Amino acid sequence: MVIALASNVAFAVEAARADTASEIRVLKERLQALEAQVAKQKAEVKKATNVASAATAATVKGPPGPPPPPPVFVSFRNGLFVETADKAYSFKIGGRIAVDGGGISYPIGVPTNFGYKGYAGFRRARLEVEGVAAKIWFYKLEYDFTGAGLGGIRDAYLGLLVPGTETPYSKGPVWVQVGNMKEPFSLESMNSAKYIDFIERPLAVDAFAPSRHVGAAVAAHGEDWTAKLGVFTTSFEDANFAPTLISAPATFWAPVPRGGGQYFDVTGRLTYAPIKTEHELLHLGAAGRYHQPNDATGLSDDRMLRVGNRLRSEANVLGMQTLGTPDLSCSTVTFPLAGLPGNGIIGTTTGLSGKCVNSEFQYGFELAGAWGPLSMQAEYIGMHVNRSPNKLLQSQLLGNFMPGGSSVFFNGFYAYGQWYITGEERAGAYSVKSKNGASFEQVKILNPLSKGGYGAVSLAARYSSINLNSGRWSGSGLFNMLGFTTLVAPNPLNTALIANQAGIAGGRQENTTLGLNWYPDNGFHFQANWTHVLHWSAPLGASAATAFAGPFALAPAALVALQGRYQSQAHPDLFEVRAQVYW
Repeated sequence: MVIALASNVAFAVEAARADTASEIRVLKERLQALEAQVAKQKAEVKKATNVASAATAATVKGPPGPPPPPPVFVSFRNGLFVETADKAYSFKIGGRIAVDGGGISYPIGVPTNFGYKGYAGFRRARLEVEGVAAKIWFYKLEYDFTGAGLGGIRDAYLGLLVPGTETPYSKGPVWVQVGNMKEPFSLESMNSAKYIDFIERPLAVDAFAPSRHVGAAVAAHGEDWTAKLGVFTTSFEDANFAPTLISAPATFWAPVPRGGGQYFDVTGRLTYAPIKTEHELLHLGAAGRYHQPNDATGLSDDRMLRVGNRLRSEANVLGMQTLGTPDLSCSTVTFPLAGLPGNGIIGTTTGLSGKCVNSEFQYGFELAGAWGPLSMQAEYIGMHVNRSPNKLLQSQLLGNFMPGGSSVFFNGFYAYGQWYITGEERAGAYSVKSKNGASFEQVKILNPLSKGGYGAVSLAARYSSINLNSGRWSGSGLFNMLGFTTLVAPNPLNTALIANQAGIAGGRQENTTLGLNWYPDNGFHFQANWTHVLHWSAPLGASAATAFAGPFALAPAALVALQGRYQSQAHPDLFEVRAQVYW
């Protein structure tokens, strides 16, 4: 029985082995068939690919198509900014709005105006577009909706970074600009109004700095230096039409239209920063400007031929215009007429010669420094006027009063210090990359208001001075001599000789200003200024003449003398605030 059972088990095992071998053989046959099918499909796919490639090669000719456009970076932070990833193209839309307000504790002008006077208005409202194309081209257009002149155009230029002009001493290539731009003169003039530390620029900069003109310039910069030189002519900010300002120069020295020739300037500026780190700075600069008026007069070239006539005593919104020279180029002026003693009437001459100014030269020196949160800045600017003696004398003989002689000199300066009580450092805001040259930009705010901080707060104090007087005789002494030759002993030759020795009395002013700045976040700037006038002498001011004329029956000489004493004793206080947003 045991033998039979063993035989059955052996038979079953043998049968199982036979079945397994059969199944394995079938599986191998199926696998071989699948491998053959896959190989066939691969061959067919390869053949189809070759056919398609051949067809494509037969129908498409020429080089391969351009690569897809690069990605674009878009930002809405402080304006709309668009830039390609390779920085070859960029485009920015920005602008600014500045609203000013304030008052005068002792208004300069008619003596009956004693008491506080307040004013408010828009100082600037600008839109601007600027950008870069193909890495080497740059452009900018800026329009001021509050500006006078031809439509309020400010910056409007095209520039080129000239390929292949790099040197071991420069940072990048030389660039060329054409259009309406700032002439390279004065550090404070180059600083944008968005970041200046006082609401208005100092007297000397307002009077002498050329601002923007149409022209062409070439420039370059290195790690710590800048250089720019240009030739310029007409400005959109020129007074091309009759002045609308009622002031001493406009009343006593009334310009009339004459000629249509354009002036031209040659202006250059060099700067160097021997110390330039994130925390410390020492900036030095010098600039020069040669101006040739040709046959322009104070009507179309008022900033050079009627120097200072736009000054607003460092508080423009208050409109306190007190200084200004007569038209240096011999346009019609006014002085006391003969035959009218004792009635206080100011008469007008009728002769007109013009073209008295041959050339003018301005120069300026800059100094700025920063040590942590402390900083300072100062400038001196001088102006020489070269006039034709023959044309001056000819104009005098024709009956025009042409003071100042053949050589005239004006000058001014300012200095200020600043302390960021919140710890910001102005050295880090210094830049040599601006197309205007070395200047200061936005300080880095350590704790913005939007992130729970207090923003950047600074205190500043400034002293500024300007002198627009030049020559031997001026004021009441001059008018007494002229009154003698016109009223007592009329003699045109004597009048001409006296007038030829007369000095220009454009006035003199000295101010001190305390300022407060607050940048809560980038793009916002709030300011407050208190300006105290230390000295003010403008003996030909219009308002007092109007007050003392007529009923008081003062002769012109006495009138001017009395007014000069009144104005020289005035020490008004000007208060001004500004709210500004820029993007």
